Amino acid sequence: MTKQESSKRAAVEGEKEDIIIALPRNVVDLILELLPVHDAARTSILCSKWRDIWVSLPFLVLNNYFCKKLTAKSANFFRITVDEILLQHVGDIVKFVLDVSGINLSSYASINRWMRYVTKNGVKELTVNMSDNKIYILPSYVFNCPTLTHLELFNCVFKPPIHFLGFRNLTYLHLERITFVPTNQFCVIDVPLLVDLVLTFCCGTQYLKMVSPQLESLVVLGGHYLVLNCFMNCKKMSVLVIELEKVEDNPKHDEISTLEKFLFSFPSLEQLCLGSLVLELLNANIVLDELPPKLNCLWYLHLGVDFNKVDQTSCAVQLIKSFPNLSKLQITVQDGDDNAETVMKYLETPTCLNRPLNKLEYVTINSFQCSKTEVFFVKLLCACTPSLVRMYIQQGIAIDSKEERNITIKLMRFPRASTWAELFYFPFEATNAD
Repeated sequence: MTKQESSKRAAVEGEKEDIIIALPRNVVDLILELLPVHDAARTSILCSKWRDIWVSLPFLVLNNYFCKKLTAKSANFFRITVDEILLQHVGDIVKFVLDVSGINLSSYASINRWMRYVTKNGVKELTVNMSDNKIYILPSYVFNCPTLTHLELFNCVFKPPIHFLGFRNLTYLHLERITFVPTNQFCVIDVPLLVDLVLTFCCGTQYLKMVSPQLESLVVLGGHYLVLNCFMNCKKMSVLVIELEKVEDNPKHDEISTLEKFLFSFPSLEQLCLGSLVLELLNANIVLDELPPKLNCLWYLHLGVDFNKVDQTSCAVQLIKSFPNLSKLQITVQDGDDNAETVMKYLETPTCLNRPLNKLEYVTINSFQCSKTEVFFVKLLCACTPSLVRMYIQQGIAIDSKEERNITIKLMRFPRASTWAELFYFPFEATNAD
């Protein structure tokens, strides 16, 4: 290579380097956030400018792959490495993710120290995923962090300090497999700016007392005990998802009444998702023929339904009729004991679906079990949905090809109130099986 060619190559490489370094700092930060943390750290060897960027990176994501790779060498190596990352860091740590799930650590002392460090350095988004084989009590540093806006906790014990005032700036809270424990005195968690709350497979939710007037989305999955009173006044609620893992054999009447009242307490509710066990708790007679206008905002309804149980089926039908502006309906069929005769008698009554669903345009039925009750339910929907645009049915079980063909023909021949409605039937595929 001649001297002239070498100079040209150096100039081109210099231009490339200038282009990368010239990117806006927030763009560079986003690029590094997408990289595994060990790859992001390697950028520090490119040049001094990249070294400065790495040590001041506001997003530190220590994902499960990274943590497992370090602990595979030794727990001590893992601790020293994370210590070095934090000690070298300059400036605020806006986002910190630590995922040690599935990792057996003898002590959580280092993790507590890291929690203290990031909560004192401006952390806004904090995600902590602990191993489920050892109890981790969330340290007070997290509760007392004033900068938090986004908090995700997995496999932790949630016990606020006695004088805990609440998360004043939190807007998003996701708690999964969290154990709530009672405090020595009545503790109310004030979360005045909270918009989204997710509770998944949590225990002791009866000890969770929250004040969150700005709450717009509440997701409760897999719990056994549901406390709703503290959310009753969340008038901005637009998304509500409740799917219980199991319920008590003999739930109290006042608890059921609270659930019934709760579902119809939100004037801004737009999307509602209820699992089959919630339908089982509800009384189908609670849904009035003439509902107050405050329920007119709801346009999306997702229900889990066992069409072999008349209480679930009747409650589902009543809910479908209850929302005059419902435009999208999704049904997930639950497999259960065969009681088709009783359910068929109910579906065949003239008052079952006795009003047109004038706004319903899209219907999706997942895990279709091909039972007589489900097929008849589809027939009723086709007959009372003059605005129907499209219906999707996904078969959920493997059946004889001849029977499958007969069911498909029957569904396609059902009279439709909508002249332009399309029905799509998707046969069962082995790849969809669990």
